[in-house]
Amino acid sequence: MQRRSFIRAGVLGLAGIGSLAGCSGNSSANPPRQSEVFNQVQVSSGTIEVPLVADPIVESRADVEASLNVGASVLPIVGVASAQKGGGRGAGATGRGTGGYSTAPHGRHGRAIYHGHDDDDDWREDHRDEIETYRASHQRVGLAYLGSDDQYSDDPPEPGPVDWDQTWSDPEEQTVTHENVQQGWYRVGSKLQAEQGSHDFGWEAVDFEVDEDSSGYEIENPWKVSPRL
Repeated sequence: MQRRSFIRAGVLGLAGIGSLAGCSGNSSANPPRQSEVFNQVQVSSGTIEVPLVADPIVESRADVEASLNVGASVLPIVGVASAQKGGGRGAGATGRGTGGYSTAPHGRHGRAIYHGHDDDDDWREDHRDEIETYRASHQRVGLAYLGSDDQYSDDPPEPGPVDWDQTWSDPEEQTVTHENVQQGWYRVGSKLQAEQGSHDFGWEAVDFEVDEDSSGYEIENPWKVSPRL
């Protein structure tokens, strides 16, 4: 494991929660779970900054202690948003479902929801007695460079961990940072554990593209990549 510098998060909005309407996919399949794990990813002075939600929350159908349940009301259903730039081009448009970034459901930080679908709300209504929302903690955070736009388009990873370039165990600070930025696609992921007890919720991730123009680097086409419920 390699630990790098941490910086405190500033006043940032909450993480993009997966609104689950309006993307291609199999409508009969379990939708991606909702969670609140990362605040808005940004690049500042050539450094990627990933603010972590201090008390992450996540949906699950697992049999977890009821005392950890915080209720579904803490995960608001959100419509389309565009807090981060996403022009619907490149891998962002074609690498994650028909229509890509521009037509996928978006959370309030502009993150397209991988595997989201028009009638996910119907599935949720049919299974609402099986879904609970729990408080969790960041057990491990990882960040990896996934390659150029073409490389990512050819083989974008599914939900879960990848071969991380940098990891943090039990991060205590609000923001993790990564230097040596280059153009291309990255994934940041957090392995979530129940805030109390030892239940493992697995990984939540955000894929995003770093692009460079005359004014410096910027984040484009962020995707929220979550396991299915």
